[in-house]
Amino acid sequence: MTCDICNPKPRGYTIYFSEDQHTEQLTHYFKGFPETEWTLINNRMFWTVEPVFFGLMDYIEAHLSADDIFAVEASREDPIRTLNALQPIRSFQETRAFSWIDGLIQNRRIQTYYQPIVAVKNNVIQIVGNELLSRGVNEHNEMIPPFKMFEAARKRNRLFALDRVCRMESINNAKNATERLIFINFIPTAIYVPEHCLATTFALIKKLDIRPEQVVFEVVETDKVQDIEHLKSILSYYRKHGFKYALDDVGTGFNGPELIADLQPDFVKLALEYTNGVSKDAEKKATAEVVLKMAHDVGAQALAEGVERKEDLDFLNEMGYDLYQGYYFAKPGPEPLQDIKIS
Repeated sequence: MTCDICNPKPRGYTIYFSEDQHTEQLTHYFKGFPETEWTLINNRMFWTVEPVFFGLMDYIEAHLSADDIFAVEASREDPIRTLNALQPIRSFQETRAFSWIDGLIQNRRIQTYYQPIVAVKNNVIQIVGNELLSRGVNEHNEMIPPFKMFEAARKRNRLFALDRVCRMESINNAKNATERLIFINFIPTAIYVPEHCLATTFALIKKLDIRPEQVVFEVVETDKVQDIEHLKSILSYYRKHGFKYALDDVGTGFNGPELIADLQPDFVKLALEYTNGVSKDAEKKATAEVVLKMAHDVGAQALAEGVERKEDLDFLNEMGYDLYQGYYFAKPGPEPLQDIKIS
């Protein structure tokens, strides 16, 4: 049994040609493809599958007037139901440009990178966990940055599927770092019903004998959560099953410090914008102090991410932060580090 959100049916499009277009030659064009991939609706409309549609866009630019041709996503079973949403065919260029994300998701072309999370006591660095970060890999084995993957997934309405495949690949690769905490990102707006959307995630964790208390699910700040009660239901579901959760990028964007008391996380991550240069910036110091106090008030550990300078580390350590993450210790890498020595 497959999920239409994770593995959607192939997309199709209805194309409408205005009256001054000559469509006879299009029939000959379509006949180069199997009849399962296109159908003639009438002398002004065709339906076809997405790959043929993308190729047709180039043909139209070369041989017809694209300004007088329109299209809409539609099913073969009911190709005219969405005609009221017809758009100029050129408007689908962006859709075509981001279609590569479907293949990446389907083939699970995700590589996991590990960045250590550390405690620093008496100048001794102890690795307490790793954040597992997902990188896409294209067909030429080149790395795709996360922001490009998720931008493409949004454009293609594949955010749920990409979030899920990144989460599952992180868990699959967590076996390399299971002696410590494992921080795994998730996008709350990509989880609809926790009992359904997280079932395979939990099943895989159990299959791999990963202890729930090792796993920290990290709320990624990419979208404003309109329904805070829904987010709470997800976090409650994690905690009910023995997992921990972290609030990411606190202090910026949608993750303001006020969320700490509302969500009661186990870990609070101070955004790198406030970590970097905090030792010399009064405003950053004030934010860091607020986040620290609110984290400790709810019993959470305060983690400063984006540490790049020793002076900022020393400043935050003196302030009372519990954990750290950043290039000062290590950049994300394809294998988890066993120890860290700073010269």
